[in-house]
Amino acid sequence: METLHRAIHAALRTLRDAVVDPIDLDAIIYVVQRRQVPPRWQSARVAYALGAREDVAAFDVPGARAAQSMATAVSMPDNPARRVLIIEAEGTGQPSAWLIPD
Repeated sequence: METLHRAIHAALRTLRDAVVDPIDLDAIIYVVQRRQVPPRWQSARVAYALGAREDVAAFDVPGARAAQSMATAVSMPDNPARRVLIIEAEGTGQPSAWLIPD
């Protein structure tokens, strides 16, 4: 559960610094270190904790490169997604989150 709290804290800090309300997020992508079986859907848990819209897209993606690719895909000009939050909180490093577009 500590990882989830670290993810939420990183997400809140990023949103606060960018002056973005969680309701304005179109997608949340949570970076997992390895494939989860069964999936934990941390992205959905973060979305709920942040107070994001009920229809926000939430993905758990294995690895930062895959998360970046997913963010690019959902942010394409022909796609309605405007703001995508990527969260990386697993492992021993400092948790981080960033917005696309920044």
